[in-house]
Amino acid sequence: MRRVVAAAILLLGAAASACADEGEPPEWLKALRLRGRLAEEFAYRLHDPGDVSKLKTLGWLEGKYAFSDAVAVRAAVRGWYDAVFDATDRYPANVERDQKTDISLREALLTVGRGDFDVRLGRQQIVWGEAISVFITDVVNPKDFREFVLPDFSELRIPIWALDFTYRLTEGVSFEGVWTPDTMHNRLPKQGAEFQFARLPYRFRNPVVHLPDDADEFSLGRSEGGFRLSLLRRGWDVSLIYYDEADKSPVFFQRRVAQPPRPDVIVIDPQHPRVHVVGATLGKSFEPVVVRAEAAYTIGKRYETTDPLDLDGVVRRDTLDWLVGVDYTFFERLDTALQLSQKVLMGSATNLTRPGVAARVTTSLALRLTTGFFDNTLNPTVLFVTGVNRGDFRLSPRIDYLLTGAVTLSVGADLFEGPHLTLYGQFDRNDRVTFTTTWRF
Repeated sequence: MRRVVAAAILLLGAAASACADEGEPPEWLKALRLRGRLAEEFAYRLHDPGDVSKLKTLGWLEGKYAFSDAVAVRAAVRGWYDAVFDATDRYPANVERDQKTDISLREALLTVGRGDFDVRLGRQQIVWGEAISVFITDVVNPKDFREFVLPDFSELRIPIWALDFTYRLTEGVSFEGVWTPDTMHNRLPKQGAEFQFARLPYRFRNPVVHLPDDADEFSLGRSEGGFRLSLLRRGWDVSLIYYDEADKSPVFFQRRVAQPPRPDVIVIDPQHPRVHVVGATLGKSFEPVVVRAEAAYTIGKRYETTDPLDLDGVVRRDTLDWLVGVDYTFFERLDTALQLSQKVLMGSATNLTRPGVAARVTTSLALRLTTGFFDNTLNPTVLFVTGVNRGDFRLSPRIDYLLTGAVTLSVGADLFEGPHLTLYGQFDRNDRVTFTTTWRF
C-alpha cells in the first residue's frame, strides 16, 4: 500500500511537470489543477514502555477540473501505511487491522454556481465552526479520533456524501442548507490502540455481552440535515444554525436478558440516539483584537451513568456547549489566541462516566502562541489546553522549518497530565516526541 500510494502521486506529479516542460499545454490541461503531498511521520513514546509509536507514510493527491467559471469538479484521495505495526509487536491484531493501512476518498465534489445560488454535491467536509481543540458548532461531519484530537482538524473530519447549497438572500445575508443520507459516526480507537479512550467504569457481577456498533452508515430513513443563516454587517459575522442528526458518538445502553436457571446477562448495546443542535457563531474585529464566540445547545443528548437504580444505564442531559475567544498580536510578531469554553448539563452530573464531563459545568482554557523568524521560514507554535475542574492538561509545542518552498521539517511533542478519568489525564502515559517531513508538489 505504501509503494502504491507513493508511486501514484509521484507519477501524476511527474506527468504534470512533463506537460508543462513541453511548452504550451493543451486546453483541457489548462483547466486541470493537480497538487499533492507526501509526509513521513515519526513518533516516540516517552513513558514505559518507551518505544516508537508511529512510523507513518502518508500521501495526498488533489485535483480540480473547471468546465467553466460556474461548474467544476474536485477530487482528493489520501492513503497511509504505518510501519510501526511491522517494526514492533506492541499492538494487538485488531488495532493493526484498523490503523496499519488506509486509503480513502477525501473529496469527490461537483460545484455549480449560478447567480446567487451555489450547489456542492458529493463527498465533502462542511465546516460550520472552528475552535481550538474542541468542536462546538462543527457538527456536520463525524470525526476520526483514532489519534485523539492531535492531527489537524481537516484530517480529523470524516468526509460525507451530502448536498450543500447556499443562496444569497441579499447583500451580506445568505442561507445554507445541508442534507445527507451518509449517517456515519465518529471513528474511535480500538481496544489496545495507542490512544484508546479510558474504559467506562462498569462493575457487573453478572456475565456481560458487548454488542457491535453496526448502525447503518448510508440510510435514507435516518438521513440528517439542517441549515445555517449567515449575516455579515459592518464587520460583524454572525450565523444561526440548526442540525438534526444521530449522535455521532455511541451511547452504551444496558439491558438484562434472562437465562434461567443461570444469572441474567447484561447486554451493552451501543446506540446513536437522535439529537437536535441549535447554535450560533459570532466573529468581530475590534482592531487590534479579534473576538470569536460559538454556542450549541444539543437537545436529546444522552450520557452513560453508573447509577445502579437506572435500568438502561443512560440518562438524558440536554447540553449547552459554548466558547469565547480573543486573538491578539503582541509586538507585531507573536500571534496569541486565548479561548474559554464550557460544557453545561441541564441536570446533575452525578454518576456520569465520560472523561470529558467533570461536573455539571465543565470548564476548559486554551492558549495558542505562534510566531515566525527568518522571513517566516522558522515557525514555533505552542498549544496549551487545560480542564479547569480537575487540572488535566495537554501541552503541544512544535517548530516548523521551511527547508525549501516545497519541503517542511517539523519537530514537536504532545504532553499530557491529570487524573486517569479526565479528558487529557487518560493519556498521561502517552507523552511523545514527533518528527515530520512534508513534501508538497
